[in-house]
Amino acid sequence: MHEQLGACTTPFGVGSASLISLEMALTSGSSFEPCPLCVMPDIFAIRRIALRKGLILIELRHLKYFLMVSKELHFTKAAEKLGISQPTLSHQIKLLEQELGAPLFNRIGKKIELTKVGEIVQAEALNIQGSIQNISSQIEAFTKVKIGELKVAVLPGEMTDLISTLCIQFNQLYPDIKVFVQSTDQVEKAVLENQADFGIGFHSSQNGLMQVIKLYNEEFYLISNRKHGSESISFSALLDKPLVLFPRIHQCRKILDKTSDGMGKQIEPIVETSSIESILNLVRSGIGCSIVSRTLFDFYDTEDLFFQRIENPYLNRNVYLTMKKNAFVNFATRSFIKLFVREIEKLKFNIGKDSIAALNNLL
Repeated sequence: MHEQLGACTTPFGVGSASLISLEMALTSGSSFEPCPLCVMPDIFAIRRIALRKGLILIELRHLKYFLMVSKELHFTKAAEKLGISQPTLSHQIKLLEQELGAPLFNRIGKKIELTKVGEIVQAEALNIQGSIQNISSQIEAFTKVKIGELKVAVLPGEMTDLISTLCIQFNQLYPDIKVFVQSTDQVEKAVLENQADFGIGFHSSQNGLMQVIKLYNEEFYLISNRKHGSESISFSALLDKPLVLFPRIHQCRKILDKTSDGMGKQIEPIVETSSIESILNLVRSGIGCSIVSRTLFDFYDTEDLFFQRIENPYLNRNVYLTMKKNAFVNFATRSFIKLFVREIEKLKFNIGKDSIAALNNLL
């Protein structure tokens, strides 16, 4: 079968005088038996359905051959430009004419000219050729060109601050890409419902539709404007200090509240604010201490501040990248994730080998 048909190619149907994509025409629930040698549908089954619907099958390569002949009006010259023999080209054009049921060229000696049917087919074939080129151009723009938009879903709190700050660098690199950062407690839902191209969160999804990559593990610090003798402090001891913290909605605060509740105690900060800059300035002024993730402490200008690791219990968390499985990764998404990973590496977080391999496959 394949020796007669050649490689399976995308068919187009002809209804009346216009060319129509067969795939679009066959949306009535018709099913195809797969070709035993490839994943394309059985061409004979397609032909039977097309005949029932009054359609005629045309292969893209036949349109390509026809357009070259109609341009050159000379079979030998057209065959040379196509890189095939003249007899092969003549045979393919005859197959196309048989399929259409009408001649496409008037052959006058060595000269040829388009028939009226040929002129109709030429006009429609040029439209199809233009559509295919337009599809290719749009896909290239979507995957390679620095335009479009990017939607990122992140948990409320410090991760939103981090991603939003990275947007400044991203905009400098790609000013024609619009970035939308969605702060939400439901990162996975936002990704699944296509409200976000990817998400950054602290939980590993169990949903089989999701692809989750662990980026790194980070610990929490108690920060202050004075150096302490010890490099660490127990969680119970820091509860006695004046604290400047994020509000309860922030993920960092949720970890602190959960830990303190487990110890039968309650955190009572003297100041609550959603602004990391405000927290750092209040700590600098000596108003109080704060508890922040290592990511925030290293990412912002904190050279004048001091930190202590928190123990008993040791406070840490994993940071995950979340995407839909087998989702197409466009240029904007790839570029932003690469920028994010570079920032992680600058902060000297340890990204595991499995995570690096998964990111390489993704990007």
